Amino acid sequence: MLLVAVPPIDSSVVLIGVVVAAILATLAALVIRGARRRGQSPAAASPETRDAAQTAQGVVGIAAFDGSALLAAVKEAEAEGALHRLPGLYLSLAQWRVDEGETSAAADYFRKCIRAATTAGAKEPHARARVALGDIAQAAGDSSTACEHWQIARLLFHELRQTRDYQSVDERMQRNKCPTDWVLTDF
Repeated sequence: MLLVAVPPIDSSVVLIGVVVAAILATLAALVIRGARRRGQSPAAASPETRDAAQTAQGVVGIAAFDGSALLAAVKEAEAEGALHRLPGLYLSLAQWRVDEGETSAAADYFRKCIRAATTAGAKEPHARARVALGDIAQAAGDSSTACEHWQIARLLFHELRQTRDYQSVDERMQRNKCPTDWVLTDF
């Protein structure tokens, strides 16, 4: 019988997961609040809105983002060489910018998250940032870029064996008529 040792889960991975869940819960709450303000029930909201709300199901509490604290945490992580913390911090900064209605600044932080996640080997924040960038691109009318981001996110969720997230992105791609057999190059 072959026994395989399972490495312990690093606390930074758990922290990143908690931060990502808090971001998604905040995003879902903002989307629902926005739908209610427009006099629209959450059930009648757009499919993307429902995706965000469904992704955040089961998450208890909503984190309030303090931009200056997050920026200080980024500087601290960089000074300490704690590169594994940067993807989650950039993801939180991006969400903070989204909350402030600054989509362009948010997109910049999502891209920084992707670069940091690639360096740190953190696939989950990378995937979540890709989903968000895809949503931003779709909202701006750039379906091709949106589909590319979603395709990468879907592949990352597949590698992570996060079935629910994989299916959510896959459904989003089908709903937006994205090709699902792309071979991505130079991206």
